[in-house]
Amino acid sequence: MAMVAEQVETSCVHGRRGRRSTGSEQMSQLLGPNRSSDDDSADPQQSSDKRTTGLRSWGIGAQGKTVIGVYVFLLILILASRFVSPSFGSISFTKTVVVLSAFTIIASFGQYIVVVTGGLDLSIPGVMSVGGLLITGLSLGQNSRLWWAVPIVLGVGFLIGAVNGIGVVYLKISPVIMTLAANVILGGVVLVYTDGTPRGSTPPFLVELIQGRLFGGALPKVIVGLVVFMIIGSILMNQTSFGRRVYAVGSNPRVAYLSGVRVNLIMILVYAISGFCAALAGMALAAYSNNSFLGMGDPYLLLSLAAVVVGGTSILGGRGLFVGVVGGAIILTTITTTLAGTSIPDSARDMVIAVVILAAVIVARQEKLD
Repeated sequence: MAMVAEQVETSCVHGRRGRRSTGSEQMSQLLGPNRSSDDDSADPQQSSDKRTTGLRSWGIGAQGKTVIGVYVFLLILILASRFVSPSFGSISFTKTVVVLSAFTIIASFGQYIVVVTGGLDLSIPGVMSVGGLLITGLSLGQNSRLWWAVPIVLGVGFLIGAVNGIGVVYLKISPVIMTLAANVILGGVVLVYTDGTPRGSTPPFLVELIQGRLFGGALPKVIVGLVVFMIIGSILMNQTSFGRRVYAVGSNPRVAYLSGVRVNLIMILVYAISGFCAALAGMALAAYSNNSFLGMGDPYLLLSLAAVVVGGTSILGGRGLFVGVVGGAIILTTITTTLAGTSIPDSARDMVIAVVILAAVIVARQEKLD
């Protein structure tokens, strides 16, 4: 193993003659290389390069075009929905779509960071159901119980995700197999916990947090929460060392390891965060529905993955922006909401979502070839 690492390191440092940059150089850029005082000059070209680098750190670089394309398509889709119903495409309709997309957005953040590392989390539906059923079962509809019930629910989600990560990293189980097995196991655990009948109800505080409105009813509180969530998620992935390391692992785990990244820890953490977000999404869904129910997270298996792909994140890892994922989630919610206003059956709606995923993958592949 030491010989292999030495060979990889030698190859990354020296590379082939004529290559523009080596893997270690690219990884150094991801992890934020140190700059010497000699690099700072008053050259206008260098100042322009610094501004470009700053923009790229927020995702307005090579991936910016993809994100812009996502939101342009979203705008066209919202306007086109008026052909289904005159009430669609309005400001009120748009706010409703954003509110309905909240649960997908929260769950998709966890899926997104897992996919960036080259993994996949299929346990999100099970963790969402556990989160929703636990918050109602533990709180029993009482605000006074929230101070300890919420940390327990989020902690359980984090722990489930960490177990998934440990299985993938140390037991060398495929992410698909590991997380799918976890999802099936969680389905059984939910049945045992509820005995087939969910207990309790959602506390009024959580209900108000998700269903409440500001400015005389003009702005749903959940939209404000989503904006804050999107900002925090974007900062975490684009402006912190953790985010840079996540991208580094997704780009090339071997080179990331040789660059000092604790690859195994990063992998476990991204699955743990995914579990945390899924539990949070489950609580939010229970608050929106006023109660919990069996299988409440099932629709979000396809939706969480579709939002990531449609939002421009590479399914192979190493590339993607959360702001694009948010746009992808709203696009999917717009499609499902619009189709709900037609006579198209639910099964056909799932087919439409599947076609959208395939189209997004094909477009992303073509962009990569170009």
